[in-house]
Amino acid sequence: MRVKKRKNQNLIVCPRTKRFTDLVVCAASCDFKMKCSEYISKIDIEMLEQYIIDHPEYEIIGELMVKKKEVTEQKMLWVVDSEKKVVEVTEKEIMENPLKYQDKEIWDRPPYKYEVVVTLKRTKV
Repeated sequence: MRVKKRKNQNLIVCPRTKRFTDLVVCAASCDFKMKCSEYISKIDIEMLEQYIIDHPEYEIIGELMVKKKEVTEQKMLWVVDSEKKVVEVTEKEIMENPLKYQDKEIWDRPPYKYEVVVTLKRTKV
């Protein structure tokens, strides 16, 4: 007996819905894109672009996902100088040289690093 290959190689059992669906539809329904193992391992941008050509009711959007929280021993600050460049300095350095940073903008550095995750969004046609 000959084993037949599936016509559509993108059909999977979605880990979230536990249904047999297309990989792209499964990825679109996943709430946490970074936790969905099927999404991480199999979705690439060319596949999404082909999918939106075939299905105009979807569009490609980007989402900001937290990569990881950075824990540092010293508090880091961003200093914006007169040329609008951002320099990362420690709080201790600012306290030791206050005259150097007196006329500059000082911001808290965000504790998280982010990455852009490309996803699908269904639009009204």
